[in-house]
Amino acid sequence: MLVLFTDVSNWKVMKKQSALLPVLSQVCTSISSELFKQGCLCVIGSLLNKRITTMDSGLISACIVFTIRVITASNFSDESLTGFMSSMLTVPALIWHLTKKLPQCVAFLHESCLISHLIALFHVEGACQRHGVITSCSSSRNVIDVLCVVANLVQLLVADIETTRQKRAESVALLNQLLKFLCKNTAGQSMNISTWHPVLGYFSGNATEHTEAMQFVRKQLQFLWEPSFVKVVFHDVLTLKPLHDETSLPAQAEQISTKTKSKTKLADKFNAYLKRIASSRPQMSMLPTGGRKLEYAEVKNTCCGCLLYRRALTIVTKQLALEMLTGLTFMDEVLCRMWRFICEIGPSGGLQLFLSSLTLPPDIAEPYFAVFTLFCDMTAHILSILDDIEFYEQQIPFHLEELVTISAFLKQFVFKAIWSRIVKDPQSSMYYVFDSAHTLLMMLYDRDARRSFTPQNHWLCKDIKPSTIRGEVEKSQPRAKLVVEKIPFVLPHKERVILFRSFISADRASIGITDEDISAHIRVHRSRLVDDGYTQLKTLSPASMKGVIRVKFVNDLGLDEAGIDQDGVFKEFLEEIITKVFNPDMNLFKVTSGEESKLYPSPLSHLQDDHLDLFAFIGRMLGKAVYEGIVLDIPFANFFLRNLLSQQHTKLYSPIDELPSLDSEFYKNLTWIKRYEGDISDLGLSFTYEEDAMGKVESHDLVPGGSAIAVTNENRIMYIHTLAHYRLHTQIRQQTRAFVSGFRSIISHSWTTMFSAPELQRLISGDNIDLDLTDLKRHVVYYGGFHSSHRVVRWLWDILERDYTAQDRAGFLKFVTSCSRPPLLGFAHLQPQFSIRCVEVPDDEDTGDTMATVLRGFFRLSSSKSRRSQQHPHRLPTASTCFNLLKLPNYPNKEILKEKLKQAIANNTGFELS
Repeated sequence: MLVLFTDVSNWKVMKKQSALLPVLSQVCTSISSELFKQGCLCVIGSLLNKRITTMDSGLISACIVFTIRVITASNFSDESLTGFMSSMLTVPALIWHLTKKLPQCVAFLHESCLISHLIALFHVEGACQRHGVITSCSSSRNVIDVLCVVANLVQLLVADIETTRQKRAESVALLNQLLKFLCKNTAGQSMNISTWHPVLGYFSGNATEHTEAMQFVRKQLQFLWEPSFVKVVFHDVLTLKPLHDETSLPAQAEQISTKTKSKTKLADKFNAYLKRIASSRPQMSMLPTGGRKLEYAEVKNTCCGCLLYRRALTIVTKQLALEMLTGLTFMDEVLCRMWRFICEIGPSGGLQLFLSSLTLPPDIAEPYFAVFTLFCDMTAHILSILDDIEFYEQQIPFHLEELVTISAFLKQFVFKAIWSRIVKDPQSSMYYVFDSAHTLLMMLYDRDARRSFTPQNHWLCKDIKPSTIRGEVEKSQPRAKLVVEKIPFVLPHKERVILFRSFISADRASIGITDEDISAHIRVHRSRLVDDGYTQLKTLSPASMKGVIRVKFVNDLGLDEAGIDQDGVFKEFLEEIITKVFNPDMNLFKVTSGEESKLYPSPLSHLQDDHLDLFAFIGRMLGKAVYEGIVLDIPFANFFLRNLLSQQHTKLYSPIDELPSLDSEFYKNLTWIKRYEGDISDLGLSFTYEEDAMGKVESHDLVPGGSAIAVTNENRIMYIHTLAHYRLHTQIRQQTRAFVSGFRSIISHSWTTMFSAPELQRLISGDNIDLDLTDLKRHVVYYGGFHSSHRVVRWLWDILERDYTAQDRAGFLKFVTSCSRPPLLGFAHLQPQFSIRCVEVPDDEDTGDTMATVLRGFFRLSSSKSRRSQQHPHRLPTASTCFNLLKLPNYPNKEILKEKLKQAIANNTGFELS
């Protein structure tokens, strides 16, 4: 009836009485105006809100047609447009339902030019609030209404893309007003005082209203990353010509690119995205140059476009944000062109602009930071997907030289944000910028730590002295503690090790540990070393484990062995325990495939009784060694070290990146599947993993019902990452958890967050550098008459320096200390101290130092015993590794010393109890 009485063009009487048309049309207009004044749009909106999913199509069509007529009759007045926004576009997924049920109604909306009038009225800053679309009262109802307006508007803008293209700046401005309101009233909600909303996430309001309709609102929001819409929003970025000539591609990167470009063929949808990114990326490196002034229209438009997506990412759930980032990142040229734009904006390029924006008022800095954070989020997102071939060899999406520039800036930006106290905690107003920058920075650092692409000392802070930062940490200054927590790598490794040792010293003092206080005495049979040690130490508290533990060995005859434990015997006990439990024959640990042969927990360790308790015990013993500064030659697999640091729980951790450290061949097979050109389903793969368990093949589902899920071109990426995660983590989850719990009972997790996985290995096993003889000479202790000027001592140093290679010197160090690597902070920190003792007789006749033996050694005299010992020309040097003690006979010349020392090291004469 309303449709009929508001349009006279279809009245039969008009065919005969056309002269009445103007009069009757005016009557219809008056009826429409009166109905509008009576709140008809509110009534129609309420009706659609409640019944749109069940209403008859004809009734829906009538509602839309009548609404447009009412607005047209009012000559698109501000009141009618406001009524449409507030009453009609607040209907959840209105345009979605119209598109599915009545596409002619959507076409009618476009023909009426309604979208143009809406943009014209509401795009002005503050217009939405002035006209009541946004209220000052941020009730949950108002928030949901504005969300629905955004979703409906976005779909309308995409459906009428030509209008949107013509009014792109105004369209973005309108959406930004609405999204700004949503950000203010939804971001940072705590799960403790909120309910879960399918679009907004945790939301402090009634999230149950329109729950079913929100699935369609979610689909509408996906139009935000519809390619046609993204191209409109980033029109300037995608069409601007560069201001400057591109810099030349670095020779190393050019060689890598030309060498590998033709090797890998890309087939499926994901790889097609990567291929287009590679082709759209400039062939030359882009570095910051500046030149595009901030007042230029293209700069303002791009900042507003980035602000739109930055705000949209903030308000939605993590899953929806992930989908949005994927859509934006895989738009062919957006990311690469955005980098070029960043290089050109401002006097010196965008990176310097972002750094200076830290001190600007938030409202002025916000558009610039929107560009920065969106770039960081998109880059981090794509880097989390790329494998090493794509990152290092194909150099997608950036040249390595560009990544060096980006990482250097990010390090500077994050450090300044902390050190200037701009960011103090997650509640800081600038934390969202800091978090985006820090996430990308850590991703680049993790890549570099695993396989370097940056120059030496690239990650160190050059603005502040390391000792200043360390001093503030020791004084518990918040900013220095935050630096160590977030970006510890800006401190040199040595400074962090010193800091680590200071944490342990402070822990000792807080517990009250002294060298005189003995926590426990244990007696262990050499034939039952692991069992006895485990039985007697498992009941000790963590505090007691950190104290002094005295060990007495019992020989095969059941008699106590001679020897006084001044930390040396405990060191031997520790080394013997470690040697046994890490031996793959015990089936607690396995070695990785390939040449490296690194250790990781065995997936079949459950065949060993009480295997999880043993893992916890081993973790405690390793923690005790690190706590005491005892270096152990135990090479762990990189992925397991990251488990020990809990780095596998970071939000952008990718298991496929760590897979080569477990099984390089398996990694190659998975990357081959990723790049397989044909139909992957032809291979007959499913979401399962088969392994050989003691001669029996066992099949494990990677996901629930995995055996029934075929691997296809569409799900192959998920399959690869799920399988990698299974091999690295799921298979050994229980063993790893037990080991880590034992280790952390001695070594606090916060102490080790300063280190990367390779650096943690150095903390356990010493420095992977050549033996520093100058440092060793400075800290060696001599016994039995030896001194620094003694001829045998001088011969020894000369042999090590002139005749030995770095590998030979490592063998010498392992012979004396049981570890081939020097301690991280030098030999001043070796426990016990490195010592050399002059011996006159075979070890079974050696009774230790006496005044006579010391004097004879000092003055190079021979005793009757030593003359008898010269009848044994094969007398070799020996070592007590538990005391880091080298025992050298008083050889008559350098050549004999050289020959005997070489033979002893080759035979690994090794440990004897003193």
